[in-house]
Amino acid sequence: MKKAIAFVAAMLLAAVVVYGVIRLEIGSPEQQLARAIEKAASKAREAGTAVYLKDHTDFAWDKMYVFGPYTDPQTINAAVGYHWTDRHLSYDDANRIIVFCDQGKVVRHIVYSGYMSNDLYNGPLSPEEAVIWP
Repeated sequence: MKKAIAFVAAMLLAAVVVYGVIRLEIGSPEQQLARAIEKAASKAREAGTAVYLKDHTDFAWDKMYVFGPYTDPQTINAAVGYHWTDRHLSYDDANRIIVFCDQGKVVRHIVYSGYMSNDLYNGPLSPEEAVIWP
């Protein structure tokens, strides 16, 4: 009986470790989205084309905001129109915070460190306006 319990415990531990490794490799949906946009922006820069962020999202959104690194939570909350976060979302000079909203509520945010030559900091952008140009 003790061997069976030890075996089950070992299998559970192995499953947890495998899940953790897979989770680190694949990342959260936010990390996956950030990587996909970063990759598309890099390719677009080489090709001289634009990246339409709506083409890389699989969720509904009607406004997008871009905030610089170190943007305080109060500034982000004021922009999105309600109290959404209490924490700083980026402490790195290379990062931007992209916040996607739908019908007045944040539906996803990413920390983006990829190429972005144009200034997208001018306030809410519609899916048609959210474009990264080379």
